[in-house]
Amino acid sequence: MNQQQQQQQQASSSNATKLSGLLKRSARIMWRYKKTTLFAAGLAYFVYRQQHKQHKQSAQVQIIDGTMLAWRIHEGSIIEAPEPMSFELSWLSRAIRKLSGTSDEMSVLRALMTLEMAAADPRIKGLVVKLGPSPDSAEQSNSTGAGLGIAQVQELRQALEQFRAKKEEQLGAGNGRTYFYTDSFDDQLTYYLASAFSDIIVQPTGQVPLTGLSGTQMYFKDLLDKIGVKMHVEARKEYKSVVGPYSESSMPEKHRENMMDLLSSLNDTIISDIATSCGSRILGKSKDSQVSARDIVRLAMEEGPIIAPDALSSGLVSALGYTYDVVSIVGPRKLILINAYADARRAEIEAKEMIGGRQDDSSSTKKLAKSMLTSGDKAALATSLKLLELNQPVTVGVVYLLGGIERFGSRGAKAVCQSLLDAAKDPTVSAIVMRIDSGGGDVIASDTIGAYVDYVQEKFGKPVVASYGNVSASGAYYASTSCKRIFASPGTITGSIGVASMRPVVTKKLLETIGTNVEELYTIDNTSDSIFREPEGASLERYRRTIDIIYDDFKSRVAKGRGYTSEQVEEVARGRVFTGTQALQNGLVDELGSFTRAIEAGAQMGFEARVDIANKLAGFFSQRIVQIARQKAVAAGTFESLDKAQEDSTFTVKVVGASDDPDAQTINDGALKGAVYKNGTFKADLLKNVKVKVFPEQASLTRRLIAKARGLGGDGDGDDSAEDTQLGSGGATSSFFGTFAKNAVRSALAEEIESILSSPSSAFKSAKTGARFESDDANFK
Repeated sequence: MNQQQQQQQQASSSNATKLSGLLKRSARIMWRYKKTTLFAAGLAYFVYRQQHKQHKQSAQVQIIDGTMLAWRIHEGSIIEAPEPMSFELSWLSRAIRKLSGTSDEMSVLRALMTLEMAAADPRIKGLVVKLGPSPDSAEQSNSTGAGLGIAQVQELRQALEQFRAKKEEQLGAGNGRTYFYTDSFDDQLTYYLASAFSDIIVQPTGQVPLTGLSGTQMYFKDLLDKIGVKMHVEARKEYKSVVGPYSESSMPEKHRENMMDLLSSLNDTIISDIATSCGSRILGKSKDSQVSARDIVRLAMEEGPIIAPDALSSGLVSALGYTYDVVSIVGPRKLILINAYADARRAEIEAKEMIGGRQDDSSSTKKLAKSMLTSGDKAALATSLKLLELNQPVTVGVVYLLGGIERFGSRGAKAVCQSLLDAAKDPTVSAIVMRIDSGGGDVIASDTIGAYVDYVQEKFGKPVVASYGNVSASGAYYASTSCKRIFASPGTITGSIGVASMRPVVTKKLLETIGTNVEELYTIDNTSDSIFREPEGASLERYRRTIDIIYDDFKSRVAKGRGYTSEQVEEVARGRVFTGTQALQNGLVDELGSFTRAIEAGAQMGFEARVDIANKLAGFFSQRIVQIARQKAVAAGTFESLDKAQEDSTFTVKVVGASDDPDAQTINDGALKGAVYKNGTFKADLLKNVKVKVFPEQASLTRRLIAKARGLGGDGDGDDSAEDTQLGSGGATSSFFGTFAKNAVRSALAEEIESILSSPSSAFKSAKTGARFESDDANFK
């Protein structure tokens, strides 16, 4: 063996020794931190499975003739571009993002491309947008998003206008409509986007905050002079004013001129665009044929913010309603979330329509054709029939309304309404008790809850009973006044039928004290947004009128719910509060009784109304079964479109029964026509024949996973949620697994970190031996 071969052998042996040593050290490290190792391996595998599953689900999305796009817009959902991930923990960021499921975040480019694809796709019949907060955040705003500027909104508006125009070409005038729903607008930029839609639906107590563009700039030079700070400023040319607030006591004339020109131009564009988009509706409402749509929009800005009824009368919105009204408008159309459509349509284009791509989807179509009904709805339909049986316990659903009433949040109006809707659609529940301990809060949120109380009672026939705790005043009473029966304790603070509003005014004295000057610029003669001016004149009258309208609406709701005349309501209104005893004397509550008494009363009413409840539930689930069967028939090629399937299909769900019992009675109408049931006596007793089911359910993690897994396929009925999932199935599931994954990751890492820090041999030992890392897993206990 020559010298060169010996050197190569030695080098090879040395490398092998090094590799062996490295493997041994790696093995020791992996064993030492075996939890982290196993977790990382499991996470990697789970990420791969999720990615594969998402790709498979995307490939299986069926776009059929008769589809509408659903788009949930919230603050941050429309962005210019995703933020790049940092190098540190980038693997964990990617993993969490993968585990979180499909995001509803869209870049402006993706949104524009998707709208363009949908505009050219004749199967897409329209677009539905729901404005609201992100389900996975604590944001409290009905806004299109932080950082979304006027130019980006104009791009989106243009794409939306083109979508509408192309749909009218494909489907005929008046078709291919786009719907924008919100309970209320929080800023005029969001309304500017909404004005590009053919239909704008706002809650009756909502607002359109059109006030014109304005700018406010504070100047601190005098303050800086007082504290002895001198600013050395270098600026070139008279319009460079970015340092002006620190070098000037008031706005320089050139800056004022520049800013006014800029604001006026932008404002004129907004007025013109809104007038163009909503012109036909605005002019159709106008009584003066000589006034242009632009003049009406400008006048609205001068009088803004505009309450929803006035916005409707002026044509700024097309209808007043709630989320369930939008669902009824959609009807039998199949809803697909816009992100899911974007992926599916793009894949379809690349595979079938681009040069070089062909795909045979006959196998997937055959799979769809195998099942014409969804097992979940059939099981619910069968369960609802058990409500007719005697000698069965009656289940009462309990929904809580606690603390200050807000539109968003874990106990906000959205969460309360979702719980009401879940209880209403639960085929085992016969009545709902809303437990209230709240002094009131936001008017819009209170109105939302009150509307859903009415909706579940009318739509599902289930009585809603109110049980008051320590207090049920103002908005809390507003939300519950239409309940079938109201219970209170003698010491419950009740009533306060009235409205109050408060706004700060910063006086000149304060500004002089702190040495600050304020300059305000307005493109419209409307200073209602200013905190530096006290309302006066027409502005004060509009402000007072808004309060008067809300107050009248409150009294109307009380009159309707309690069976009073307007005069009788006025006698117990005017903002007065009562004890429970006084409230009973004045007819504001029905009975002095405990929480359990309210539950028993609800169970009694639920039993007495069981035929109507079962009939309405059967109709609800039957309609969903037929609707989904039609959608799948279209996907299987049996029908050309949903419209054709609705005209020609014979899908029916018929429930019949027979009995030789002479006491049996037959249902003569509704979905249960022909079914029989037996009358009998029932006395509700919480300990004998009444069950309680709290919504949202506090189930174990395993039960929650099973429940969510059952809904993974989605029934596409578009009516499973008070808010987001009414605009497309699957969103709630994705959100759930995203939350679960993030909590699981955080919990596992916390446990491992704590173990490392507490280990005496660890080189990373913490100086604080009492350090703890806990995950927020309250939802899974």
